[in-house]
Amino acid sequence: MKIPIKQIFREFYLLNNRLSLVEKVIYGLVSIALVRAVYLTIINLSNKIIIYVLANYQMIFAIFFGILAILIFGLGFYLYISRIKHKANSLDESSIDDDINETHNIYTKGGNYTENLNGDQIEIYGDVININQDFSEIAKEICELITELKNQGHSEEDAKTEIATKLAEEAYKKPKVRKKLFMWKKSFSTNTKETNDETEVAKEVVTSATAYSHTSSKDFTEVVSGYYHKLDELLQARKWKEADLETAKIIYVISHKELPESSPYRTYLKNYFGSEYIKVLPRKDLNNIKKLWLKYSNGKFGFSVQKRIWKCLGGGSDTTYNSPEIQKKFGDEVGWRQEGDWVYYSDLLYWRTAPSGHLPICLMLKSGKSERCNIDFEILEVIVGRI
Repeated sequence: MKIPIKQIFREFYLLNNRLSLVEKVIYGLVSIALVRAVYLTIINLSNKIIIYVLANYQMIFAIFFGILAILIFGLGFYLYISRIKHKANSLDESSIDDDINETHNIYTKGGNYTENLNGDQIEIYGDVININQDFSEIAKEICELITELKNQGHSEEDAKTEIATKLAEEAYKKPKVRKKLFMWKKSFSTNTKETNDETEVAKEVVTSATAYSHTSSKDFTEVVSGYYHKLDELLQARKWKEADLETAKIIYVISHKELPESSPYRTYLKNYFGSEYIKVLPRKDLNNIKKLWLKYSNGKFGFSVQKRIWKCLGGGSDTTYNSPEIQKKFGDEVGWRQEGDWVYYSDLLYWRTAPSGHLPICLMLKSGKSERCNIDFEILEVIVGRI
């Protein structure tokens, strides 16, 4: 219950009027004595605190800054763990290969990159189709379904409509399937009209799939389909950092299948990345990656740009002739070194204003993400010798 201040003063005034003069004097003296005692107590206590602080200020400052340091360290550690979890979660969302249905860590000695390689599947009339595989395989399966429906008495147009309807239903239920469907339409269809209708887009994809069996366009199979869908999307969106990591993943997955059975990278070094992967990487895949980086960076990034700079500085494709001086000059030229030292991973420039040849770099790193960049130049030398 809240008592008004005016009421308190009124009650005190009435009480004071009832007292005699002697009582008023006594109460006045007692009040003055009480106020003086409180005042002296506060002054004495303040003096003692000041004297104690002056005598022990070093210890007090040490305790204060110690507590402050612990709080700052705790906050920094919390932010660091949160960042690691965020990156791990973002990497887990990507899938590259259809044949490897498990989670891998790709280690480049000091650093490691987590990737999720699980594919997405749709079912059309009992046929399970992996949407992450090369479009040539998807086109083949769609054509086989059309043939099967025709054998059951459907006309070709009815068969295409049936499959397109089922494909649209899957796209409506699954966001990833819908995204893939619209990407195929954009990549392969000659119809440039924008639409958000799943059924209409599905019909165009089915039409493109049937036409695909009669074309030999390299761009149709090698550049924007299969392994390169995700990389194409990232580079087109100017997401250079994600594209850099995706490049390392693609090379790891493709090359791992090409390694000989006797290779140590298939046994006890299975998840470690080195120049051996570049040596067995099919030349067409290396060139496809090179073309995509050149295309979307307007000739600023990519392996061929790095090769030109490397050769201009006197570098070759043999470690015998590549001195530390050439490596340092190359690092200075592409922005991997600044002020006479290699930059930290966090200082890499993932934007268009970066120096020519600055990207890609992830597949050449053999250092952790909290360390200065340590480049595996043997990987660069193999790339230079193969493109």
